[in-house]
Amino acid sequence: MSMRRQQGFTLIELMIVVAIIGILASIAIPSFIRFQARARQSEVTTNLKSLFTSMRTLQRKPPEDIHSTGFAPERGNRYGYHLADACGGAFEDRSGVDAVPNNPAMCIGVDTFKLQGFPDTFTIVPPAGATWDSKGQANGMAINAGLYGTTASWDFLVYAAGDVDNNQLDSADTWLVSSADGEITPTCPSTGGVAETAAAGEPFLVNNDVDCN
Repeated sequence: MSMRRQQGFTLIELMIVVAIIGILASIAIPSFIRFQARARQSEVTTNLKSLFTSMRTLQRKPPEDIHSTGFAPERGNRYGYHLADACGGAFEDRSGVDAVPNNPAMCIGVDTFKLQGFPDTFTIVPPAGATWDSKGQANGMAINAGLYGTTASWDFLVYAAGDVDNNQLDSADTWLVSSADGEITPTCPSTGGVAETAAAGEPFLVNNDVDCN
């Protein structure tokens, strides 16, 4: 009686399988990272729209305090929210069980109680340029976060900055929302100096954390 010889994979066949797995991984991993980032970015778009709506309900220019409309994102926030480019010590501290407001608070810090190892606030990346509609220009709007204009006629520009790719050594994922329509030139990915339209109240991605270092 003849015995069937057991056969296995050859070294070449194993190398081919490993190479195919490597190719599939190189395609799938970046796609997964982008999907994960988009899911994390849903926080900032929701909160900036909420802040815009709250600001637009005010008839007069509020004090320079990001809480002036009652805006307070849910705990666990990955982004810091800026009514000023540099927060200094004037930000709501979310490093403990209870958030500690600062009066006035120019910014709301990242929830470092949940996201330990994150900084309290990330450095925002401003757009390469911005041109606002006639009302915004009349009120002196620029690219800096803050309130512009007079008590009766005013505009605002708010930023949010955070980390979505778990690499804090690169630039922050940065968004803005404004009370004026504008033409904004993103910082990254670069559009070659070409401005993109941004409607008032629509969150605009200035610097994409996944694609930019």
